[in-house]
Amino acid sequence: MKGGFNLFNGKFYRESDHLFTGTDLQRLNEGICESFRAEYNLALFARENYDYLLDSLNDIGLAVPNEWDLPRFTKDVSRLLNKNHLYLAAKITIHLIPGVSGTEYLMTAKEIPGGFFKVTDVGLLIDFYDEGAKGTSNYNAYEPSSRILWATAKRAANTLSRNNLILLNNKGFACESIEGSFGYLRDQTAIFPARESQGYSPPILNVVKNCAEECGFTIEEKKEIKREELLNADELFLINNCYGIQPVLGLYARRYYTTETLQIAQRLSETARKENSSE
Repeated sequence: MKGGFNLFNGKFYRESDHLFTGTDLQRLNEGICESFRAEYNLALFARENYDYLLDSLNDIGLAVPNEWDLPRFTKDVSRLLNKNHLYLAAKITIHLIPGVSGTEYLMTAKEIPGGFFKVTDVGLLIDFYDEGAKGTSNYNAYEPSSRILWATAKRAANTLSRNNLILLNNKGFACESIEGSFGYLRDQTAIFPARESQGYSPPILNVVKNCAEECGFTIEEKKEIKREELLNADELFLINNCYGIQPVLGLYARRYYTTETLQIAQRLSETARKENSSE
């Protein structure tokens, strides 16, 4: 039977075990929650994900858990997958939370379709989110700064029957998507939100940029991306740490081609396979 166990501070507990009291649940909102992809018992882009988690901890002022380093991180992922019999593909979610004697961590896993960020030509239908905006904080690039906004935007996306939404910062510029980021193609240039845009940056963002560059695109980062720039783009795609590059078919009333986006997505899939085989 697949599933059934979580990993808390390096020890296994059944999903039905009560690890937190009602008061303790508040700690889950004070830490970091990030997800990443694993295939064939290994975390994909483990170094990028681990370094990203360290940067996140540093930005919100949490210490690294005791005796927690990259080998421990990758071993914990492998142990969790084995315990749950998830030998193909899985979404790993990690919570890093403040504890009484230091930072604690909780890992959960669930099965997802395999394929190393499998390339799909089924484009998403998305829109802009106008009911809230991303505020300014010291950790704009990390999940805690977007958590509440994502929750409200998800409800709006469901109401609008959209797969995702483009979120705006407090100056009205596009900066991220729900649980991810985005990029767009224009005249052989791949354009992404700069860190100054206040947007969330998924751990695999730099990998995606490298893939776009390998496909012949010039890379550009912009801190101010107007709605019109996305609506006038040749192609648009979302970036998610577990599902990779997701081509966008339509934004509001605009419809896009996806040919070159699919080429970049294929390069990401190939890169992930190579990394997995080299471990």
